[in-house]
Amino acid sequence: MVVKSVPDPSQQGFILAAVLWALVCMLVAVGFFHAVVERKLAIGLEARAQISNRLDLHSTEQTMLYLLATSRFTLAGMSFSPLTQEQLRSDETAFLLPVGDELRLDGVQYKGLGGTYFSLQDNAGLLSLNSLDEAHLERFLKHQGATNTERARLMAAKADYIDVDDQERLSGAESSQYRARQMQIPPNDFLRTPAELVRIMGWREQMTNFSLSRYDDVFNARRFSLTNINAMPEYLMVKYLGLTESAASLLYSERQSNPVRTLSDFMLRTNYQTRIDEDTFGYFPSQEISLRFWSEGGGQARLISLQLTPNGLLGPWLVDYEYSVEPPEINNEPLAIRQSNLFNPTLDDVIREH
Repeated sequence: MVVKSVPDPSQQGFILAAVLWALVCMLVAVGFFHAVVERKLAIGLEARAQISNRLDLHSTEQTMLYLLATSRFTLAGMSFSPLTQEQLRSDETAFLLPVGDELRLDGVQYKGLGGTYFSLQDNAGLLSLNSLDEAHLERFLKHQGATNTERARLMAAKADYIDVDDQERLSGAESSQYRARQMQIPPNDFLRTPAELVRIMGWREQMTNFSLSRYDDVFNARRFSLTNINAMPEYLMVKYLGLTESAASLLYSERQSNPVRTLSDFMLRTNYQTRIDEDTFGYFPSQEISLRFWSEGGGQARLISLQLTPNGLLGPWLVDYEYSVEPPEINNEPLAIRQSNLFNPTLDDVIREH
Protein backbone atom coordinates (compact mmCIF):
# COMPACT_ATOMS: atom_id res chain seq x y z
CA MET A 1 0.00 0.00 0.00
CA VAL A 2 1.45 3.35 -1.12
CA VAL A 3 1.05 6.26 1.23
CA LYS A 4 0.86 9.66 -0.57
CA SER A 5 2.33 12.64 1.28
CA VAL A 6 0.08 15.64 1.50
CA PRO A 7 1.90 19.00 1.03
CA ASP A 8 1.78 21.29 4.00
CA PRO A 9 -0.37 24.32 3.09
CA SER A 10 2.05 26.59 4.94
CA GLN A 11 4.93 25.39 2.74
CA GLN A 12 2.92 26.06 -0.41
CA GLY A 13 2.30 29.64 0.77
CA PHE A 14 6.00 30.14 1.48
CA ILE A 15 7.00 28.92 -2.00
CA LEU A 16 4.43 31.21 -3.63
CA ALA A 17 5.68 34.19 -1.63
CA ALA A 18 9.29 33.36 -2.48
CA VAL A 19 8.45 33.17 -6.19
CA LEU A 20 6.61 36.46 -6.04
CA TRP A 21 9.51 38.12 -4.21
CA ALA A 22 11.92 36.72 -6.76
CA LEU A 23 9.79 38.15 -9.58
CA VAL A 24 9.63 41.52 -7.84
CA CYS A 25 13.42 41.56 -7.40
CA MET A 26 13.87 40.63 -11.04
CA LEU A 27 11.50 43.40 -12.14
CA VAL A 28 13.32 45.93 -9.96
CA ALA A 29 16.68 44.79 -11.32
CA VAL A 30 15.43 44.96 -14.90
CA GLY A 31 13.94 48.41 -14.30
CA PHE A 32 17.17 49.65 -12.69
CA PHE A 33 19.25 48.19 -15.53
CA HIS A 34 16.94 49.80 -18.09
CA ALA A 35 17.20 53.17 -16.33
CA VAL A 36 21.00 52.92 -16.20
CA VAL A 37 21.23 51.95 -19.86
CA GLU A 38 18.79 54.68 -20.87
CA ARG A 39 20.73 57.28 -18.87
CA LYS A 40 24.06 56.18 -20.33
CA LEU A 41 22.53 56.22 -23.80
CA ALA A 42 21.23 59.77 -23.23
CA ILE A 43 24.65 60.85 -21.96
CA GLY A 44 26.27 59.26 -25.00
CA LEU A 45 23.87 60.98 -27.40
CA GLU A 46 24.38 64.30 -25.66
CA ALA A 47 28.15 63.89 -25.78
CA ARG A 48 27.92 62.98 -29.45
CA ALA A 49 25.81 66.06 -30.14
CA GLN A 50 28.27 68.28 -28.25
CA ILE A 51 31.25 66.85 -30.15
CA SER A 52 29.40 67.29 -33.43
CA ASN A 53 28.51 70.86 -32.49
CA ARG A 54 32.13 71.65 -31.56
CA LEU A 55 33.31 70.19 -34.84
CA ASP A 56 30.77 72.29 -36.73
CA LEU A 57 31.88 75.42 -34.88
CA HIS A 58 35.55 74.66 -35.48
CA SER A 59 34.99 73.86 -39.15
CA THR A 60 32.95 77.03 -39.64
CA GLU A 61 35.63 79.10 -37.93
CA GLN A 62 38.50 77.60 -39.93
CA THR A 63 36.59 77.97 -43.19
CA MET A 64 35.92 81.64 -42.55
CA LEU A 65 39.54 82.29 -41.58
CA TYR A 66 40.67 80.66 -44.81
CA LEU A 67 38.19 82.66 -46.90
CA LEU A 68 39.17 85.92 -45.20
CA ALA A 69 42.82 85.25 -45.98
CA THR A 70 42.22 84.30 -49.62
CA SER A 71 39.26 86.39 -50.76
CA ARG A 72 39.19 89.95 -51.99
CA PHE A 73 37.13 92.85 -50.69
CA THR A 74 34.81 95.29 -52.40
CA LEU A 75 32.90 98.26 -51.03
CA ALA A 76 30.06 95.85 -50.15
CA GLY A 77 32.10 93.22 -48.27
CA MET A 78 34.06 90.03 -48.89
CA SER A 79 33.73 88.65 -52.42
CA PHE A 80 34.54 85.20 -53.82
CA SER A 81 34.73 86.37 -57.43
CA PRO A 82 38.27 86.78 -58.76
CA LEU A 83 39.12 90.03 -60.51
CA THR A 84 40.52 89.60 -64.01
CA GLN A 85 43.30 91.66 -65.53
CA GLU A 86 40.92 92.72 -68.29
CA GLN A 87 38.61 94.26 -65.70
CA LEU A 88 41.47 96.19 -64.12
CA ARG A 89 42.71 97.42 -67.49
CA SER A 90 39.27 98.64 -68.47
CA ASP A 91 38.52 100.27 -65.12
CA GLU A 92 41.07 101.09 -62.42
CA THR A 93 38.32 101.18 -59.80
CA ALA A 94 36.83 97.82 -60.80
CA PHE A 95 38.13 96.20 -57.62
CA LEU A 96 35.90 98.52 -55.57
CA LEU A 97 32.62 97.66 -57.23
CA PRO A 98 30.25 95.10 -55.66
CA VAL A 99 29.60 91.93 -57.64
CA GLY A 100 26.65 90.55 -55.66
CA ASP A 101 28.23 87.56 -53.91
CA GLU A 102 29.72 89.47 -50.98
CA LEU A 103 29.48 88.44 -47.37
CA ARG A 104 28.57 91.58 -45.49
CA LEU A 105 30.97 93.00 -42.90
CA ASP A 106 28.38 94.81 -40.77
CA GLY A 107 27.46 92.05 -38.33
CA VAL A 108 24.79 90.30 -40.42
CA GLN A 109 24.14 86.78 -39.15
CA TYR A 110 24.88 83.87 -41.47
CA LYS A 111 24.23 80.15 -41.17
CA GLY A 112 27.29 77.96 -40.74
CA LEU A 113 27.67 74.20 -40.59
CA GLY A 114 25.06 72.24 -38.67
CA GLY A 115 23.43 74.38 -36.04
CA THR A 116 26.12 77.07 -36.01
CA TYR A 117 25.93 80.75 -36.92
CA PHE A 118 28.56 83.37 -37.58
CA SER A 119 28.92 87.06 -38.33
CA LEU A 120 31.68 89.27 -39.70
CA GLN A 121 32.24 92.85 -38.59
CA ASP A 122 34.73 95.28 -40.05
CA ASN A 123 36.11 96.91 -36.92
CA ALA A 124 36.24 100.19 -38.79
CA GLY A 125 32.45 100.12 -38.82
CA LEU A 126 32.43 100.57 -35.04
CA LEU A 127 33.61 103.43 -32.82
CA SER A 128 37.25 103.61 -31.81
CA LEU A 129 38.07 103.81 -28.10
CA ASN A 130 41.79 104.50 -28.56
CA SER A 131 41.76 107.24 -31.16
CA LEU A 132 43.30 110.58 -30.28
CA ASP A 133 40.38 112.24 -32.07
CA GLU A 134 37.52 111.83 -29.59
CA ALA A 135 34.89 113.81 -31.48
CA HIS A 136 33.18 110.61 -32.61
CA LEU A 137 32.79 109.39 -29.01
CA GLU A 138 31.41 112.73 -27.90
CA ARG A 139 28.94 112.62 -30.80
CA PHE A 140 27.87 109.14 -29.73
CA LEU A 141 27.38 110.20 -26.10
CA LYS A 142 25.42 113.25 -27.19
CA HIS A 143 23.03 111.15 -29.27
CA GLN A 144 22.54 108.90 -26.24
CA GLY A 145 21.29 111.88 -24.25
CA ALA A 146 24.38 112.50 -22.11
CA THR A 147 24.58 116.06 -20.82
CA ASN A 148 27.61 118.30 -21.38
CA THR A 149 28.74 117.62 -17.80
CA GLU A 150 28.36 113.86 -18.19
CA ARG A 151 30.25 113.85 -21.50
CA ALA A 152 33.11 115.88 -20.01
CA ARG A 153 33.33 113.53 -17.01
CA LEU A 154 33.33 110.37 -19.13
CA MET A 155 35.90 111.64 -21.63
CA ALA A 156 38.19 112.90 -18.84
CA ALA A 157 37.96 109.56 -17.03
CA LYS A 158 38.87 107.69 -20.21
CA ALA A 159 41.81 109.98 -20.92
CA ASP A 160 43.13 109.53 -17.34
CA TYR A 161 42.71 105.77 -17.68
CA ILE A 162 44.95 105.73 -20.77
CA ASP A 163 47.61 108.38 -20.11
CA VAL A 164 50.91 107.54 -18.39
CA ASP A 165 50.83 110.18 -15.64
CA ASP A 166 48.96 110.44 -12.36
CA GLN A 167 47.78 113.99 -12.89
CA GLU A 168 44.03 114.02 -12.62
CA ARG A 169 42.09 115.97 -15.23
CA LEU A 170 39.13 118.13 -14.32
CA SER A 171 36.27 115.67 -13.66
CA GLY A 172 38.68 112.79 -14.36
CA ALA A 173 39.86 109.91 -12.16
CA GLU A 174 43.32 108.57 -11.38
CA SER A 175 44.63 105.62 -9.36
CA SER A 176 43.77 107.07 -5.94
CA GLN A 177 40.07 107.27 -6.76
CA TYR A 178 40.06 103.73 -8.13
CA ARG A 179 41.68 102.48 -4.93
CA ALA A 180 39.14 104.35 -2.84
CA ARG A 181 36.33 102.59 -4.68
CA GLN A 182 38.17 99.25 -4.65
CA MET A 183 38.29 99.19 -8.43
CA GLN A 184 41.08 97.85 -10.60
CA ILE A 185 43.85 100.41 -11.02
CA PRO A 186 44.17 101.86 -14.54
CA PRO A 187 47.00 100.35 -16.62
CA ASN A 188 47.89 103.77 -18.08
CA ASP A 189 47.79 102.28 -21.54
CA PHE A 190 45.42 101.91 -24.48
CA LEU A 191 42.38 99.71 -24.03
CA ARG A 192 43.11 96.22 -25.29
CA THR A 193 39.48 95.21 -25.86
CA PRO A 194 36.09 96.99 -25.94
CA ALA A 195 35.05 95.01 -22.85
CA GLU A 196 37.70 96.89 -20.86
CA LEU A 197 35.54 100.01 -21.13
CA VAL A 198 33.53 98.93 -18.08
CA ARG A 199 36.67 99.28 -15.92
CA ILE A 200 36.77 103.02 -16.54
CA MET A 201 35.10 104.92 -13.77
CA GLY A 202 31.58 106.00 -14.69
CA TRP A 203 31.32 104.22 -18.03
CA ARG A 204 29.59 101.06 -16.82
CA GLU A 205 26.82 103.07 -15.19
CA GLN A 206 26.46 105.31 -18.23
CA MET A 207 26.22 102.39 -20.64
CA THR A 208 23.55 100.86 -18.41
CA ASN A 209 21.59 104.10 -18.65
CA PHE A 210 21.88 103.85 -22.44
CA SER A 211 20.62 100.23 -22.29
CA LEU A 212 23.84 99.09 -23.94
CA SER A 213 25.30 95.83 -22.66
CA ARG A 214 27.10 94.58 -25.78
CA TYR A 215 30.14 96.84 -25.93
CA ASP A 216 31.65 94.75 -28.73
CA ASP A 217 28.71 95.71 -30.97
CA VAL A 218 29.45 99.42 -30.60
CA PHE A 219 33.17 99.93 -29.96
CA ASN A 220 36.52 98.70 -31.20
CA ALA A 221 40.06 98.94 -29.80
CA ARG A 222 41.57 100.52 -32.92
CA ARG A 223 43.66 103.69 -32.71
CA PHE A 224 42.09 105.23 -35.80
CA SER A 225 38.84 107.17 -35.82
CA LEU A 226 38.10 106.68 -39.54
CA THR A 227 34.72 104.94 -39.72
CA ASN A 228 33.62 102.70 -42.59
CA ILE A 229 30.05 103.82 -43.23
CA ASN A 230 29.46 100.75 -45.42
CA ALA A 231 30.17 98.45 -42.48
CA MET A 232 28.35 100.37 -39.74
CA PRO A 233 25.50 98.33 -38.19
CA GLU A 234 22.03 99.74 -38.65
CA TYR A 235 21.47 100.45 -34.94
CA LEU A 236 24.75 102.36 -34.76
CA MET A 237 23.70 104.63 -37.61
CA VAL A 238 20.82 105.65 -35.34
CA LYS A 239 22.72 105.77 -32.04
CA TYR A 240 25.89 107.40 -33.40
CA LEU A 241 24.91 109.44 -36.45
CA GLY A 242 21.42 110.26 -35.27
CA LEU A 243 19.72 109.02 -38.45
CA THR A 244 16.05 108.22 -38.29
CA GLU A 245 15.25 104.52 -38.12
CA SER A 246 13.68 104.62 -41.58
CA ALA A 247 16.71 106.35 -43.14
CA ALA A 248 19.11 103.92 -41.46
CA SER A 249 17.04 100.92 -42.53
CA LEU A 250 16.91 102.12 -46.15
CA LEU A 251 20.66 102.73 -46.36
CA TYR A 252 21.35 99.41 -44.63
CA SER A 253 19.38 97.49 -47.26
CA GLU A 254 20.65 99.52 -50.24
CA ARG A 255 24.37 99.45 -49.64
CA GLN A 256 24.74 95.72 -50.44
CA SER A 257 24.24 96.51 -54.13
CA ASN A 258 24.85 100.26 -54.01
CA PRO A 259 27.40 101.06 -51.29
CA VAL A 260 28.23 104.60 -50.26
CA ARG A 261 31.16 106.07 -52.17
CA THR A 262 31.52 109.65 -50.97
CA LEU A 263 30.37 111.90 -48.15
CA SER A 264 28.06 113.83 -50.48
CA ASP A 265 26.57 110.52 -51.61
CA PHE A 266 25.86 109.60 -47.98
CA MET A 267 24.34 113.00 -47.15
CA LEU A 268 22.14 112.99 -50.24
CA ARG A 269 20.81 109.48 -49.63
CA THR A 270 20.08 110.00 -45.93
CA ASN A 271 19.19 113.71 -45.94
CA TYR A 272 21.89 114.15 -43.29
CA GLN A 273 22.02 117.77 -42.19
CA THR A 274 24.70 117.77 -39.49
CA ARG A 275 28.06 119.22 -40.52
CA ILE A 276 30.71 116.53 -40.67
CA ASP A 277 34.31 116.44 -41.92
CA GLU A 278 35.18 114.68 -45.15
CA ASP A 279 37.80 112.50 -43.42
CA THR A 280 35.31 111.19 -40.85
CA PHE A 281 34.20 108.32 -43.06
CA GLY A 282 35.93 105.63 -45.05
CA TYR A 283 34.13 103.40 -47.53
CA PHE A 284 36.39 100.41 -48.14
CA PRO A 285 36.84 97.54 -45.62
CA SER A 286 39.80 97.75 -43.28
CA GLN A 287 42.21 94.91 -42.48
CA GLU A 288 40.80 94.54 -38.96
CA ILE A 289 37.88 92.13 -38.74
CA SER A 290 35.90 90.67 -35.84
CA LEU A 291 34.38 87.22 -36.24
CA ARG A 292 31.70 85.80 -33.99
CA PHE A 293 30.67 82.14 -33.84
CA TRP A 294 27.88 80.58 -31.80
CA SER A 295 25.47 77.67 -31.75
CA GLU A 296 21.70 77.59 -31.74
CA GLY A 297 21.97 74.97 -29.01
CA GLY A 298 23.00 77.61 -26.47
CA GLY A 299 26.21 78.50 -24.72
CA GLN A 300 28.55 81.43 -25.16
CA ALA A 301 29.61 82.90 -28.48
CA ARG A 302 33.27 83.15 -29.39
CA LEU A 303 34.57 86.54 -30.50
CA ILE A 304 37.83 86.76 -32.45
CA SER A 305 39.30 90.11 -33.48
CA LEU A 306 42.17 89.91 -35.93
CA GLN A 307 44.28 91.84 -38.41
CA LEU A 308 44.70 90.49 -41.91
CA THR A 309 48.40 90.38 -42.79
CA PRO A 310 48.60 88.80 -46.27
CA ASN A 311 52.32 89.54 -46.52
CA GLY A 312 53.11 88.95 -42.86
CA LEU A 313 56.03 86.85 -41.71
CA LEU A 314 53.94 85.17 -39.01
CA GLY A 315 50.97 84.22 -41.18
CA PRO A 316 48.03 85.68 -43.11
CA TRP A 317 46.41 87.03 -39.94
CA LEU A 318 47.25 88.06 -36.39
CA VAL A 319 44.74 87.68 -33.58
CA ASP A 320 44.44 90.82 -31.46
CA TYR A 321 42.14 89.27 -28.85
CA GLU A 322 39.50 86.61 -28.43
CA TYR A 323 37.08 85.78 -25.63
CA SER A 324 33.56 84.55 -24.93
CA VAL A 325 30.58 86.87 -25.19
CA GLU A 326 26.83 86.57 -24.96
CA PRO A 327 25.44 85.18 -28.22
CA PRO A 328 23.19 87.49 -30.23
CA GLU A 329 19.57 86.65 -30.74
CA ILE A 330 19.27 84.47 -33.81
CA ASN A 331 17.29 86.30 -36.47
CA ASN A 332 15.85 85.21 -39.76
CA GLU A 333 16.71 88.21 -41.87
CA PRO A 334 16.34 87.55 -45.60
CA LEU A 335 19.91 88.80 -46.08
CA ALA A 336 21.23 86.06 -43.82
CA ILE A 337 19.03 83.34 -45.28
CA ARG A 338 19.80 84.31 -48.86
CA GLN A 339 23.52 83.63 -48.48
CA SER A 340 23.29 80.68 -46.12
CA ASN A 341 24.20 78.35 -49.03
CA LEU A 342 27.86 79.19 -48.40
CA PHE A 343 28.26 75.96 -46.44
CA ASN A 344 26.41 73.76 -48.90
CA PRO A 345 28.48 71.32 -51.02
CA THR A 346 28.99 74.18 -53.50
CA LEU A 347 31.58 75.52 -51.04
CA ASP A 348 34.08 73.10 -52.59
CA ASP A 349 33.71 74.95 -55.88
CA VAL A 350 34.27 78.27 -54.14
CA ILE A 351 37.46 76.98 -52.49
CA ARG A 352 38.78 75.45 -55.69
CA GLU A 353 38.43 78.81 -57.43
CA HIS A 354 40.93 80.22 -54.93
